[in-house]
Amino acid sequence: MTALVADIGGTKIAAAFVSDKEKTIKQRIQADSVSHDSEALFNRVLALFFQILESEKTKPEEIKFIGLGIPGKVDSVHGLAVYQNNLPWRNFPLRENLNKYFPNAEVVMDNDVYMAAFGEWTEWKMEKETFAYVTVSTGVSACLLSEGKFLRGAGIAGEVGFTLLEYGDELKSLENLASGTAIEESAKKLFNPQITVAGVMELYYRKDPQAEKIIQRAAKCIARGLHQIFTLIDPHLVVMGGGVIINQPEFFALIKQELKHMVQNPLQKGIEERVQLSKLNGDAGLFGCLYTAEKQKSKKTHHNKINK
Repeated sequence: MTALVADIGGTKIAAAFVSDKEKTIKQRIQADSVSHDSEALFNRVLALFFQILESEKTKPEEIKFIGLGIPGKVDSVHGLAVYQNNLPWRNFPLRENLNKYFPNAEVVMDNDVYMAAFGEWTEWKMEKETFAYVTVSTGVSACLLSEGKFLRGAGIAGEVGFTLLEYGDELKSLENLASGTAIEESAKKLFNPQITVAGVMELYYRKDPQAEKIIQRAAKCIARGLHQIFTLIDPHLVVMGGGVIINQPEFFALIKQELKHMVQNPLQKGIEERVQLSKLNGDAGLFGCLYTAEKQKSKKTHHNKINK
């Protein structure tokens, strides 16, 4: 299946090409995202796709599948980007607009965390188990699968970033306490306005007491979120991804350590060993789109055999 896939985020857009022969991600390119205008964002995605096609010497009508991972609320049935907190799309007819340029392409879209989770679930071969994917980057989010089926609930199942935790005399969400954005905001008040998560971690390694406080608090908050996931659904495996986790393995190790210390019930002993690092790193979303394309193709082949 000749396909184009894209992971569209608030910071960057990654796109790639999949050929019938290789059946793997190739020609991966990325560009900064667009936050101010819906048409400009669409044109940025389109420009990446056409850049790939030019490099691959492939015509738009040869594309049979387009897979998209998009943050926020997505109407995958009608092909709409309904609402994205960090993007300008509001009920944007993404499938309809793409089909104007790629008339023979089946356009499949879902929430970006769901796409990344499906990519990781496929890589870990967790066909019969309960699986959770947790991402820590600009925000904190999660996705749950049981026997290969998404647990969506009424629409926002797995949104562990919404979990409320005590912070002094008030309640704050896990995302507002421990995401990459939250870590940077806390550090900017103490150090300098240009500091990044990597910069905070560097100070943490040097045993700066203020940096240690920020990182340890964030790790403890994320561990509490993981503990809630284990308590509610007892997953066989939790895979963690997202830029903050992937680029800071020591932070990941600290989260597991904090989770181990939280366990009080002997039935949960060892749950920290069920928390593993992403196999696909920053390309989990793209591979999720690829595996979705393969799944769609398999369904069609099976359907055609039945109807013959």
